[in-house]
Amino acid sequence: MVLLAKPDVSLIDHLAEVTRLGAAIADRLGLSAPLRTKALVACALHDVGKATRDFQEYIRGRQKRAYPHALASLPFVLLLEGLLNRGMGLVSPRSQYEATAAVLTHHSPLSPELYKGYERPDYEPTLEPLLQAVWQLLREVGVAELPPVEHFWQHVQGLMNDSPSALLDGVQNTNEGRRSLRGVLQGLPPEDFACVKSVLHLADWLVSAKQSKPQVLFLTDGRSAVARHLEGLNAPLRWFQRAAQRAAESEVLWLRAPTGTGKTEALLLWAGGTDRLIYLLPTQATTNAMWRRLRRIYGDEIVGIAHGRAAYMLQKASDEDPLDARLFGSVFAKPVVVATLDQYLLAHLNGRHWEERRALARRATVVLDEVHAYEPYTLGLLLAALERERPARLALASATLPEPLLRLFPSGRLIEAESELWQRRRHRLELREGSLLEEGVTEAIQAAQAGRSVLVVANTVRDAQAFYGQVRERGWEQLELLHARFVFRDRQEKEARVSCPVPGMIFVATQVVEVSLDISYDVLVTELAPVDALVQRMGRVNRRGESSSAPVWIYRRWSEGARRIYGEELLEWSAEILARLPLEPADLDLADATHQLYERAVLTEGWRGELALGQETLNSVQRALGCYTIDLSDEALRERFTARRGMVTVEVLPERFLEEACGLKKQGEGWKLVELLVPVPLWWFRQFPEKFSPISDLGLVVAELPYTELGLSAPVGGDSVHTSQPAIW
Repeated sequence: MVLLAKPDVSLIDHLAEVTRLGAAIADRLGLSAPLRTKALVACALHDVGKATRDFQEYIRGRQKRAYPHALASLPFVLLLEGLLNRGMGLVSPRSQYEATAAVLTHHSPLSPELYKGYERPDYEPTLEPLLQAVWQLLREVGVAELPPVEHFWQHVQGLMNDSPSALLDGVQNTNEGRRSLRGVLQGLPPEDFACVKSVLHLADWLVSAKQSKPQVLFLTDGRSAVARHLEGLNAPLRWFQRAAQRAAESEVLWLRAPTGTGKTEALLLWAGGTDRLIYLLPTQATTNAMWRRLRRIYGDEIVGIAHGRAAYMLQKASDEDPLDARLFGSVFAKPVVVATLDQYLLAHLNGRHWEERRALARRATVVLDEVHAYEPYTLGLLLAALERERPARLALASATLPEPLLRLFPSGRLIEAESELWQRRRHRLELREGSLLEEGVTEAIQAAQAGRSVLVVANTVRDAQAFYGQVRERGWEQLELLHARFVFRDRQEKEARVSCPVPGMIFVATQVVEVSLDISYDVLVTELAPVDALVQRMGRVNRRGESSSAPVWIYRRWSEGARRIYGEELLEWSAEILARLPLEPADLDLADATHQLYERAVLTEGWRGELALGQETLNSVQRALGCYTIDLSDEALRERFTARRGMVTVEVLPERFLEEACGLKKQGEGWKLVELLVPVPLWWFRQFPEKFSPISDLGLVVAELPYTELGLSAPVGGDSVHTSQPAIW
């Protein structure tokens, strides 16, 4: 009987395809000789456990379940890797079992409970000829010093007579003391395990997707794609763009350039002929916009996307098979991947598929755009991740790249836009003594009546809703409201409507506009906030400097919500810095103002404490987990599994949309459910449990709260700013 891997593919043919492709991938990734050997052993033996009676019955449709073949493969890879370890003269041969860990976990993440309690499988008698073919395959791909297959067969039968689960939990002597094999695998060097497992997974996935060449994982000629894009722009390169191109050999680049001057093109010129590019941004909205932009440059099939709603975006907008596109994008395996920074950081907190993300990121060019946008806790996570596993090349970029922030990161070559680009004067500042919800409402309406488009930015959802309500009460109809507490569908529609402002429109928003929307209004009306946030808000007014200086009215009397979010000290410092600015500041003045604020903030105990907490959180999670994937049923670990402390949210379904959601589920369009979800603070669940009900059929939680044109209403008392984070930024 021919042993099958799939209904129409023999087991040896599948192992041969995966192993040969794995060899090509390992070579492209530049694995060391020992790790290459281990990766190929994992590829060649990962499905040997399918040579059991029940799996062969299962694959032929004669029974519904099969023994886990990854577990059934354990005796073979464990014995061979142990023999090869000794042959390669590794320092700790009894504890270096990366191939074993990769095979064991190629369908389920490594964890304390993985495959506990399984009995011995019933192996097929034709297994010995299969091993002979595997040995020949390994020799073909350059694995030397294999033990004689007859010798191996004699020894492995002793392991086959025991339960693989017992092997996994049996205690043995190691150089580190008495440990179970499970404990040995947890304690492997994570970087090495991640490399081996990544080669196995990528090769196996590509073979399953009918892709036989590794080129689909790598950029073949990124320089030409960027050159064609620049030719289409029909504009000469700026000095700083040419400087970035000349700095292509630099491993770390610091790039500072004003908004709208070609910063992205400069970064792509620096990336040049890189094999792989990972472009990280602060929000889903900025990630979506850059994904679309880079697809136009490199091609739709080349560019992947990774964030919490990536599957929805691909299903809605991509011509690719959503499953393959989602998988390869989510693990950073596309040649170009655009992702939120959260996805990168959650990989370093050992989230699912951390192995592929971290292994591929270490061998990629990574761009951190808008790096100024992160709070100190998130920066702490990022700094710890970069210290532990720096990518092959790294770029930090922003229009306001403060020197105090740069000093925290690996030293790099600083390139700044030429001085004339910093002399644009796009705004006329007026620091006013009133409050946004009093004087601001009247002035916004007057500006709209004069035919101007007006952007209003409040510091809290509650204040944005109140401002909107007051303008509506005064009868002004050209009005839009945007904040984070709208369902995703409404938010997308609103973003589309406000993207092209018309005379007389008043657009009321929260901080969601600061780094998310590419818009340009005539007037900004805003409550006082930290200088860097205000600079971002100002960037949404007269964005490209096409008109004379646009009015920016900043109301000094801040709300209680603003005080709780930012702290009085930071707001007072910002007011002082703003008061010293020229009436019509140049972009250089605004960048300098941001630097001044950072110089003060980074010296405060609160800022430094949050930064240190982020660093220690990542380090402690990695120390505790080793090669385990994080268990989110563990409440203590779940609370640390976030890139944004004090901003932990959970998506819920407003009760108003329950019937529609059930209809989508019945119609087989469950992927659209994301359109009906809205994020709410996690602490609401604890303080108002009666407002939330899980719906098992949908796999969602329903919020029994009103949903109106103002968005989802907070429970009584739920609009107070509640955060475990000190108000320092």
